[in-house]
Amino acid sequence: MTAPPLDPTGADRRLRVVYVAAADAAEARLLGTGAVERRLAACANSWPIRSVYWWKGRVERAEEHALLLKTSAKKLGALMLYLARAHSYAVPDIVELQVSRAHEPYVRWLLESIDPESWEPAPRRRVTRPVSRRAPAGRAPRRTRAPRPRPY
Repeated sequence: MTAPPLDPTGADRRLRVVYVAAADAAEARLLGTGAVERRLAACANSWPIRSVYWWKGRVERAEEHALLLKTSAKKLGALMLYLARAHSYAVPDIVELQVSRAHEPYVRWLLESIDPESWEPAPRRRVTRPVSRRAPAGRAPRRTRAPRPRPY
């Protein structure tokens, strides 16, 4: 298992997360299943939410379902287009969320799930190790002497 990078300033540009508010559990399930079956997203999570928002000049309240979809940068545009067309709302809430860090094995699984050709390993950091002292080629290594016994 690899540890997440210590410096969160470099965003993981391979992974994209999309948030969508759906009218109900059935619509969230339909949108999530459709995105995963079309390989536009590797997985979808949904849960009930209570929303308060402005709509046509007044404050509205609604029981909705939030949907979180994980995808790749390559599939983001197609996923957002699918969600906009399949959603029941006139103005659907479809938002891409910034991913600052991600667990490398999870990113690998995600990319392999939706597009096996799109997976590229993360750049490896060069590890420097101390250089060992070896005898030149063709010569036997120097032998060390045993310590002299000490007189008491």
